[in-house]
Amino acid sequence: MIYITGDTHGNFGRFTKRQRSALPMKLTERDYVIICGDCGICWADDTEFQYNCDWLSRLPFTLLFVDGNHENHTMLTDYPVELWKGGKVHHIVKDKIIHLMRGQVFTLEEKKFFTFGGASSHDMEGGILDREDSLFLEKKKQLKKRKLFYRVIGETWWKEELPSQAELEEGRRNLEQIGYQVDYVISHCTSNRVQKLLAQNHIKWNSPAKVTQTDILTDYFEELEDKLRYKQWFCGHYHQDIAIDEKHRVVYSAILPLKDS
Repeated sequence: MIYITGDTHGNFGRFTKRQRSALPMKLTERDYVIICGDCGICWADDTEFQYNCDWLSRLPFTLLFVDGNHENHTMLTDYPVELWKGGKVHHIVKDKIIHLMRGQVFTLEEKKFFTFGGASSHDMEGGILDREDSLFLEKKKQLKKRKLFYRVIGETWWKEELPSQAELEEGRRNLEQIGYQVDYVISHCTSNRVQKLLAQNHIKWNSPAKVTQTDILTDYFEELEDKLRYKQWFCGHYHQDIAIDEKHRVVYSAILPLKDS
């Protein structure tokens, strides 16, 4: 069975034995759980990372994830690119914790999945700081004083949160090869049109102006909405569990069996 869940941000409490026992289903070694971005396991190569890898590897299911905006993209790309189930991946732990790369098509349980992670960070009203800037400490002090969120290049923010043109083109090529038809799409953010629906009807975590902000990736997903045939599209990023319509589902803390989604 395949299950879908949302942002974990390095907190994997939903997978503890106690939390799993409260679920209406039992997760087994035959199952896959897909995180729709902001997994957060690759944030820093430290003792917490090693602990999480060890602990998650001992869980019965295989953990898969697309990247979000809150990932250490430098750390992710240090892993070798390998082929798995028809697409490119990074094995964080071989065959147990796997990053599904952007623009790929995977076949799992005879279903085709198109994966494309990434998103724009919106939680940084104070902007992006650079430690190489001579005024870094002063800027940081002022932002903290004003209680404004900020990010630091290479520590809490990476430009790779948004895709390169090469990644966009690879996604197009892979979809062209299968006639732009898949069963499911897994992403972190979503298309411009779905963001508007979310802001108009369901948004709780942020202002509508931020949620409807467009970028190279939401424009790309807008293009796919007009060309791609699929059953359902799952995304994370917006920190709530809600069905936008019959084809679009935002996932956060829920763990959804794919057949019942």
